[in-house]
Amino acid sequence: MLLQLDAPETAILEFWSELQDVLASGEPQLVYFEESEPRQALTDIIRTRGPAWESYVVDAFNRYPWMKARGLAGIGGILEMIPDYSALMDRLVGSWRFPLLRLAARPQNYPERTDALIEWLASKGSSPKSP
Repeated sequence: MLLQLDAPETAILEFWSELQDVLASGEPQLVYFEESEPRQALTDIIRTRGPAWESYVVDAFNRYPWMKARGLAGIGGILEMIPDYSALMDRLVGSWRFPLLRLAARPQNYPERTDALIEWLASKGSSPKSP
């Protein structure tokens, strides 16, 4: 949300750190579905969901201060924003201080990914930073 509002990265990183401070007593765990090709993933999602969803998303993104500050709009603008968003998420996840499981967002084998998730959750995320 802060990226959409075009907040400075330092503010986003500070918020993330403070959020983790607040969450610490709850012993949080994070499952991160990592996307190696964010533009392609979004293109595939748009194709799958169809024109009504695309129109909704374009309208929403066109309102973001991040897009407006860069003079971007439409699918082209969204495809410019998505890699920045993905890179920021990767940086934030990289600074996560609690148990973390990284899984492919679009794996070759969904049942294997599901099994890995179930196994990790059953172990209560016992490894501090799972591969």
